[in-house]
Amino acid sequence: LMPSVGNGYIGTVIYSDSIHISGVFSGKANPKKSKVYPVYFYEHTHRARIPSQVAINYKVKGIQGKHSYALDVSQGVFYHWFNGAHLRIEQRIYAHRSRKHVLVVEIEARNDSPDPVTLEIINGRGNESRDIDFVEVEIDDGVTAAVGKVNITEEDGITQPTVAVVWSDVPSTLLVNKLTEKQTWTFITAMTTSLDTKFEPLSEALSQSKSSLLETHKEAWSELWSTGRIDVEGDLQLSQAIYSSMYNILSSTRADWPYGLSPGGLPGGEEYMGHTFWDQDIWMYPSLVLLQPDLARASLQYRYDRLPAARRIAKKFGYKGAMFPWESSYTGLETSPGEVYGKNQIHITSDIAHAAKLYWRATKDELWLRKTGFPLVCQTAEYWASRAKVRTRDGSTEYVINDVMPPDEYQYPVNNSVYTNVGAKLNLEFALKIGKLLGQSMPSEWPSIAEKLFIPYDSRRDYHPEFEGYERGTLAKQADAILIGYPLMYEMEQRTRFNDLDYYEKNTDPNGPAMTHAMFAIGWLELGEGERARKPFLKNYENINGPFKIWTEHRNRKGAVNFITGAGGFLQALLYGYGGFRIKETQLDFNPSLPPTASTLTITGVWYLGNSLRFAIDKSGVSVRV
Repeated sequence: LMPSVGNGYIGTVIYSDSIHISGVFSGKANPKKSKVYPVYFYEHTHRARIPSQVAINYKVKGIQGKHSYALDVSQGVFYHWFNGAHLRIEQRIYAHRSRKHVLVVEIEARNDSPDPVTLEIINGRGNESRDIDFVEVEIDDGVTAAVGKVNITEEDGITQPTVAVVWSDVPSTLLVNKLTEKQTWTFITAMTTSLDTKFEPLSEALSQSKSSLLETHKEAWSELWSTGRIDVEGDLQLSQAIYSSMYNILSSTRADWPYGLSPGGLPGGEEYMGHTFWDQDIWMYPSLVLLQPDLARASLQYRYDRLPAARRIAKKFGYKGAMFPWESSYTGLETSPGEVYGKNQIHITSDIAHAAKLYWRATKDELWLRKTGFPLVCQTAEYWASRAKVRTRDGSTEYVINDVMPPDEYQYPVNNSVYTNVGAKLNLEFALKIGKLLGQSMPSEWPSIAEKLFIPYDSRRDYHPEFEGYERGTLAKQADAILIGYPLMYEMEQRTRFNDLDYYEKNTDPNGPAMTHAMFAIGWLELGEGERARKPFLKNYENINGPFKIWTEHRNRKGAVNFITGAGGFLQALLYGYGGFRIKETQLDFNPSLPPTASTLTITGVWYLGNSLRFAIDKSGVSVRV
């Protein structure tokens, strides 16, 4: 599995034939399902493929030496070295972090021999794109441009996005002069779209000195890491897993380009077609809200910008308010491959409201709350108020939410999913709270719906059944009912929380998606059960693949590649598990402990109410610095 480079605007898997731009999709939101793969894939909205101009590799013929490779996640640079007796070559590939439109390939050579050396250049650009019809034109000596429009839009009437690419032409060979101390070739690719409001032309990148181009890129990554990160000592494997997880999420998002996070990240593109699911809001977002609040805000902005589409979806199904799609790409329309997901996997709507709640609690940014947070939370609450229906049982009135698909996708259809109903209840309660804070008049029936919404609970066994009518012993696909304790922080007795964890740990598919392990680790740590947390925490490593520490959705390199949903869950296990953080209404709680085999855990840049905090944990105790 090869690593990737990206800056949240553009990304590519190293030496692959594709580049992807965040927000640029081709295909219908809901094409006819009669077509088979791959025809269906190309007709269903997916990240548009741009042929890669940076899939450049080299061969050294006739000279003995060693090739080595590394991804420096601190710098966001991929390296390919060749070391021979008299010849040394360093190749660098990166997506410039501050110049977001730019991808760079640099080849640097040193030749101590009295003879010149010819490098054979391998260009892995691949076939033309099926998603964009590019027209190429040479605009200058050694520089080529291509412009094209996306072939298929999500629905009729939408303007086709235009993509423009400009790149330095790459020769088939490079001549390394004899007895040369340092010889450098730089190949730059720049691209923009009609979605952009500003484009930095290739000439500006070329006008910057070559060393300055690399240095400004490194400086931007250094600034990003200094904003917020997690460090450990005493466990190299854990340290590498943390940095890789954070890097691959950071590579797929940026503050000035709010186009959503997908389970497979930006560079790969094909995983889950690049769509945005609850993975963004529940699995990746919680680490960003503490360590990178600007990036967290961009995730929420992506949702806010698509509120009109969410209102359309709610109206389609006969409900009020905003009903967010299970899968979203550019427009915010439902892009799931089957209607059952969009119609019934509705917890996504309260997941987004929960993310907004965390941001408000962590920042208390009232301007954001008025403009973005309140509309998101209020319109999603309005949806739940119309989706919940009255039921009379044993002489009392309650509200129910029937015919849903819970996070455990093995079970469908079910009534009163505990996770779905708790999320809806908390969504309504938070809407009422901030409505009062902002002096808004709120619907009179909402308090009653929130209070009387049915939450499945077995008083005899003191645990929460996954849904009404749940049969004990049924295997769950992934973490479901336990999520009401964390991340939703639904109040319950500690013994109930223990029973939920104890039961579902034995009845959750061990071959399910990666992020489940982290939730059990967090739950056990919350209860002070460090030994029980150890096993699920360490199971994360089964989904991290060397040498570049790339996550896969399932064990044994199966499922989605570069599965940053799993990376997000893993980072939460560090922050909210071993760090013990909880973002409460009026305070930030922390209850830290050391991860297995680590001698120190340092969390730099925990952002709370505008303050950057540094927490350092070792065997002697905890220190906090503002």
